[in-house]
Amino acid sequence: MLVPDRLRRPGAQRPRGDDGAAAVELALVLPILLLLVFGLIDFGRVMQQQIQLTEAVREGARVGALNGTASDMQAQVVSTVGGSTGITYTTTTACTSAATATSTATMTVTRTFDPVTPLYLVLKLFQSNPSAITLSATGVMACLG
Repeated sequence: MLVPDRLRRPGAQRPRGDDGAAAVELALVLPILLLLVFGLIDFGRVMQQQIQLTEAVREGARVGALNGTASDMQAQVVSTVGGSTGITYTTTTACTSAATATSTATMTVTRTFDPVTPLYLVLKLFQSNPSAITLSATGVMACLG
């Protein structure tokens, strides 16, 4: 514990062994702490975007099950996600008016995740080419129309 100079006994020396120890400890712990925080932020965003993509595909398949077209299904996905950036439609099958009871509207969508923290740049230091995170969701609805 540091005691102010005016409260010290005359002749008492100040301990010199602790100077800068807190700065060294901070320098050692801060990078690890920042990596953990950045990882939590990006992991939370990945989970949020996966849930959002799953909901969007389900809504798109629902539109297709009600005799919507493939473009209607894709428009519903864009509307639910909030934009078409990075979205790829792998499978889009809408129901027709001649659909049977066993027919389904199917939609599969993939999307690349863009991290917002510098954690991805840190991973590039340890891997020459870390793979991009690709989110995928599939929605299937029975034809109702």
